[in-house]
Amino acid sequence: MQLELIIPGLSWLAAAPGRHPANAQPLPALATLLGFARSRWAEPASTETLLADALGVTSKVSHALLRRSGEPGPSPAVGGHWLCCDPVHLHFARDTLLLADASGLVITRQEADTLMTGLNDTFADIGHFEAPAPDRWYVHLAEQPLPRFHPLADVNGRPVQLFLPEGEDISRWARLSNEIEVWLFSHPVNTAREEAGQRKINGIWLWGAGPRQAPCTPRISRLQASQPYALGLAHLAGLTPDTSSTYATPTGPALALLDTLQRPALHHDKDAWLHQLVQLETHWFTPLLADLKARRLNSVRIRVPDDRHLLEVDIAASGLWKFWRKPQTLDALLATAPQPQSSTP
Repeated sequence: MQLELIIPGLSWLAAAPGRHPANAQPLPALATLLGFARSRWAEPASTETLLADALGVTSKVSHALLRRSGEPGPSPAVGGHWLCCDPVHLHFARDTLLLADASGLVITRQEADTLMTGLNDTFADIGHFEAPAPDRWYVHLAEQPLPRFHPLADVNGRPVQLFLPEGEDISRWARLSNEIEVWLFSHPVNTAREEAGQRKINGIWLWGAGPRQAPCTPRISRLQASQPYALGLAHLAGLTPDTSSTYATPTGPALALLDTLQRPALHHDKDAWLHQLVQLETHWFTPLLADLKARRLNSVRIRVPDDRHLLEVDIAASGLWKFWRKPQTLDALLATAPQPQSSTP
């Protein structure tokens, strides 16, 4: 049996100076796995790209519809077109407008519901707004949006000016975004947040347009994940996803998305990151290593995406007899990452 793990956030902060936080954390199972592994560094690839590749989706499909399909609750409305309309916080650093996604806003369910009601009352001519989760919003449109929108992950923490929509009909969507920003700025929800010392929900980021369907030929028979986009991909591929959070011996080619390190890494929360890493050691790396030794697994591939690289680690059960291979710590492996070349003046 083959198992692939996608673990965003495992590399901590790709360009962070100083000692890696895993340096002093004993992780014997992971170190053993890495010691028997063949590792390579590749060009960056997003988690979503890796998931789509495993599910055999080779052409563009609506990210918004896929993610909405994986949300809890009622299925998305049939027909029309979907956009992610995610809440963000916009702020200036000197003269540059920057965007921060909702992962640090701690939006409550009540706040999201209140804002959805207001958006649907005020902007009913645009489409129908939904928030299956407080920090994941959508708008269902009758007409197909024509611009090319940039994914939220690309613009998070970066200058907004570099990621404005491109292509046709961009003035209409820029006007809509500005109108919603003005409406949000003065909304009582944001007045209360400001009085409580919280950052305002003062913008939205539109993205994720695309066709409703795409052909797919999955190379796995089981997907274990809880992220809505991954669940939507599974539905598209005709798979019933496993949403459990612990390892189970696969019975066929399998993929697991382990994304519990992603948010702590994004927010530089070292304690939370180390806690989640220990959980992975206990609930994934240790039983996985036991299955490799018992030949219940033939091979494991670990893929670690980040902004600068894609780390790929392959461990074969047939190679565990190589007793001279020594354990390798995570921080030692990450230290082998190729460094960006400095330009010559």
